[in-house]
Amino acid sequence: MSTKSTTITRSVLRHLDADALTAAARRESRARQWHLPPTSVYRWWARRTETVTGAIIDAVATDSPKGNRLLIADPFAGGGVIALAALLRGHRIYAQDVNPWAARSLATMLSLPAPPELDAAADRLHEANAHHLASAYTTTLTDGTPATVSNTLRVATGSCPRCETTLRLFPAALVSLTKRIDHGGDTGFLACPAGHVHLGTAAKRTGCVTCGRYVQPSARYTTRRIAKCAQCHWSGKLTELAGHTGFGWDVVLVERISSSRRRREIGPPTQAELTAADDANWHPKQQLPAIAVGMETTTLLGHGIRHWHQIYPDRQRAILESLLQSCTTAADGDPQVLRALEAAIIGATEMAGYLSRWDPRYLKAYEAVANHRFNFTTLAAEPNVWGAHGAGRGTVERRLAHIAKASTWLEEKIGRSLRVDGPRPSETRRTAVPAALDARIVVGGSQRLTASASSLDAVVTDPPYHDDVQYAELSNIFRAWAGGPTGSLRGDIIVNRHADGADTVAYQQLLTEVFLETLRTLRPGGHLILSYANRHPDAWVALFDALQAAGYQTAGYTVVHSENETDHAKAGRRACMLDILIDLVRREEVVEQYCPQDPPISNEEEFCHKVGSFALRIGQLSEEWAKEFTHAVRQSAFLSEHSPKDEAEGC
Repeated sequence: MSTKSTTITRSVLRHLDADALTAAARRESRARQWHLPPTSVYRWWARRTETVTGAIIDAVATDSPKGNRLLIADPFAGGGVIALAALLRGHRIYAQDVNPWAARSLATMLSLPAPPELDAAADRLHEANAHHLASAYTTTLTDGTPATVSNTLRVATGSCPRCETTLRLFPAALVSLTKRIDHGGDTGFLACPAGHVHLGTAAKRTGCVTCGRYVQPSARYTTRRIAKCAQCHWSGKLTELAGHTGFGWDVVLVERISSSRRRREIGPPTQAELTAADDANWHPKQQLPAIAVGMETTTLLGHGIRHWHQIYPDRQRAILESLLQSCTTAADGDPQVLRALEAAIIGATEMAGYLSRWDPRYLKAYEAVANHRFNFTTLAAEPNVWGAHGAGRGTVERRLAHIAKASTWLEEKIGRSLRVDGPRPSETRRTAVPAALDARIVVGGSQRLTASASSLDAVVTDPPYHDDVQYAELSNIFRAWAGGPTGSLRGDIIVNRHADGADTVAYQQLLTEVFLETLRTLRPGGHLILSYANRHPDAWVALFDALQAAGYQTAGYTVVHSENETDHAKAGRRACMLDILIDLVRREEVVEQYCPQDPPISNEEEFCHKVGSFALRIGQLSEEWAKEFTHAVRQSAFLSEHSPKDEAEGC
């Protein structure tokens, strides 16, 4: 039986300047790729800032009796920011994640090849696929200047159930400007209610040159995913038009980039471009797995998309397959180069040609998994997979450039190659992390860690936020192309009412098991510091009960900025922009608790401090605490706020 320590433990959070951290975190969250280039190596949906994470690790080191090289653990490694923050400060990292995409990608990010080797391999990769790329994307501008297709825009089609007219399901009247709106663009291609496209002004109402119908540039045609037939006036859900087999797709516009990159134009497709884009002329071989039912995949399944390869035009699939097949030869026997090439190509699969929404005003495509959702649309952009002379978002060419930049940045910051082990399965034997090793990466549920007992100096992490982000579902795109299993993940801690995920009771139990493992692996006097954000009282109740059940007590808490409030997924919504940092230690220790003293300056901050006041009770929570907590936080103005977007979307 453990005995109470006589040494007073103080919270490491007392070292943090919350106001300074908030200002710095706000700057970082608005331009992550500049502040932390390695994060561009792979897609993840909820990354904390290095500013805050690094400050926490510095605070741990300040109080540590061991010196400058600590062993930090993150059992929910995800986007890898905590691992990076530790390594940048000369510490060692034990990083584990249940998601094989996260573990694989983190290992790649920490083992990048030198830019010269990567550049040479990229040249070999391009050369091996030059013929396919030319067949797919070579074109000319309207004046005959040699050019490359950058994006191919398609509109979904379906047959009217009443009159059998083929409906072109444009989401809005404005299909695309010809020049970005911030560059003075006011002319573009517009669709009339019957689906005819013409060039006209986007500043006022015009008439369709085909049928004479009026076209209001601001008109929306598929609001709430309801379509209408301009011929017989039938209206109904898009799911009815999609049926079991999905939509048809018509190419309506093509974006072209001149070989010199000095000119860009958007216009109707030529016959040669239609031929190049036609599925009949491409023969991909790889059949990707079936899509499992889930919270996020329900939208895809409801619109007739049954397998992951169905979100790509055949041309895009064929080019992706060809590039992946060429990787081994292009890498020339270098495993780090091979992993980097594969990361760039598999990363490019998020620009799925039937899911990537086209922004008609800023002339760019959005990722299929942007905004923590599958980006369902009826006006989709198929990108040039490789890239058009450096143009295009999310292309292989750009991703390789970002990886090279990340490699240079890491070399400048760390000054040497990191010694990385993994990813290794979580079922492997528990052993001490060798002192000479910089990082151990483990894949599998963190209910079992492979670190030895009492070996970790600190655990710094951000647990899954209840049901906020369905990581397993969103990562299925990448896991399918990587050749691994898709669907739910054993040991995944997420509330998912559609799939095999946990309910809130199971969520709490799984968290408890992870926290028990962190307690086993923490050295005496070690700290568990976690960040968490959620509007739902049930999520906090599950978290606090799990921490107490595992044997922790709270040493302190504070509140810091965590999210970019200008993000499309956050702006105008009732989203959490602040994180509560909670510092926990073993229950038998004597603690001097820390909490912020400044009064809150916003409704969200007031909510966070109310939650924090209950966090200070972890280790001594009563049986009735959950009712008291739920009643208290539901009175918060932050939870009663409503945004226009929430009301419009029925949230």
